[in-house]
Order: sequence, then C-alpha cells, then structure tokens
Amino acid sequence: FVGSALVRSLLRRGITVRALARRTSDLCNIAGLDLEVFYGDLLDEESLIGALHGCDTLYHVAAYYSTAEADSQTMYEVNVRGTKTVMRAALKAGVQRVVHTSTIGTIGQPVDASLATEETQFNLWDTCSHYVKSKYLAELVALSMCNQGLAVVVVNPCAPVGPRDIKPSSTGQRLLDYLHGKQPSFAPGGINFISVRDVAEGEVLAAERGRVGEKYILGHMDGNLFLSDFLALMKRVSGVKQPRASRHLLETRFLGETGFLKDHKPRALTCNPGKAIRELGLPQTPLETAFAEAIAWFRENGYVHT
Repeated sequence: FVGSALVRSLLRRGITVRALARRTSDLCNIAGLDLEVFYGDLLDEESLIGALHGCDTLYHVAAYYSTAEADSQTMYEVNVRGTKTVMRAALKAGVQRVVHTSTIGTIGQPVDASLATEETQFNLWDTCSHYVKSKYLAELVALSMCNQGLAVVVVNPCAPVGPRDIKPSSTGQRLLDYLHGKQPSFAPGGINFISVRDVAEGEVLAAERGRVGEKYILGHMDGNLFLSDFLALMKRVSGVKQPRASRHLLETRFLGETGFLKDHKPRALTCNPGKAIRELGLPQTPLETAFAEAIAWFRENGYVHT
C-alpha cells in the first residue's frame, strides 16, 4: 500500500527504482510501472546486498503486521531481525541514505493529554501490542546504525488513506467496516489520518531533506479525529448512513489507569506533525480528498457490497 505509493512518487521525479519482493508477493499495485523487481528475502543478507548493489538510497518500508498472538514471533523476526539484516546490507553495499519506515504507534503518549511529538518518549511498552513492540525495537536498530556511518532517517507514518489498499490495511478496514454498516475499530483517544500519497511524498522528502538520526511524524495537522469525527467524515464523503452501534461506542471510556482497552487498543494515535511539515515540507492533502479517493477505489474494485 505505502510502498507502491512510494514507487509512484519516485518515478514521478524521474528516479530509477528497484523494488525488493518475494516470489509469493502480489505485485498488482506496481503492475505496468517502469521499475526493476529484485526477488529476495528480508532475512537473507546476501540477497539484500545484491538487491542494494548500485543503489544510493534505501527506503525500508517492509514489515509484518498482525493482531494474532500466534504471529508475534514472526513479527519480531521480520520487523526486528529483518531491519537489522537490511541495515547491515545497506552499509556493506555502500548505500548513502536510508529512510526507515516505523509507525505512529512507537511515539509515546504525553501524560498531560497534549499532542505527541517526535520528542515524546516511548512509554507504552507494558500496554502496547507485539507489533508496536517489534516496530519500536526495529526503530532502535535502524537509528543505532548511524553510529556505524549509515545515514538513517526514521519516519513515523500515521493512518494512511487512499487508493490501492489491496490487503486492506487496518486503516482501510475501518473504512470498509463503515461502508458495510459495521462499527469500525478505533482508538478511544483518536487517530491521525493522512493521505497515502502524502506519506509517500514524506518518505522521499525525508531522504532529500531529513536530518540524519532524526524522526519525523508523517501526519496531517487537521488529521486528529475522534470516532465521532471519523463517522461524520465518512458519512459526508461516502453518502452512507452511520452504523447503528455508533452512539453506544461513542460513549466508551478508557479502562483502567493506563487508559488502554484490555485488547491492547492504543489510548490514542494522535500527534502534532509540525516538524515534518516545517522541515520536510510534508504535503497536507485535505482529508476529504484522501477519503474520497479510497472509497472510490474500494467501490471500483469490488470491496464494497452494494
């Protein structure tokens, strides 16, 4: 989803692109694009060195996401060990610049209820999911490579919205749940949404303008939505009535002193993305546009039952 949007951003700039893929990967999102596909494995350092040969910039966008406890070991293998492997390969291949894609989930939540920034220390270890833990550890691995001479910049995308969400992502599933009349899963304290095209542009801008060793939240300044805001936006853009259960869930309160639900839903995925806007020039496509593009794509590609 994000990777194919990134490919398009690079190609629009006239940059030659080589993409790493597995033999089993679904490549429909990049079908017909002018790029080279290199088949390899994120855990095979030799194949990665070959993939990176001749490349000046690496965008590490690959990760394994799951909410199942049974998949936790795989997430640590792919997200942590895979990141360590690809960073070592980049160093050996002489890559000049690395953009490591983390997640807004690895940004801590301020205790005073202010909006999180890149300076907010991660304080969610005891309550977050294995996915977030694996991505936090991967982020530490990536940043540690700066000490070995690898020029790494980390980006922390918020919830991306837009076309070609084929899986779909957890964000895309929220849109689909709404369109199917179901109550979408939502962080009680809100979520920051952003166009997937803007996330992709932010990745490229991080390579061009980002400061080595720094983190940049890729979010929308007006993107912090509570469930009520999300439902209203979906109704306005899609023309579909809100799910019946909305009123009950809108009244849901945090459970326990940590502010987390028992199933590891984050208290909030909100933030202040001002740093990326100031330093990178991160685009700010209107949320209505991003949501409309996503909804149109889901409808055109048979994801929405009419």
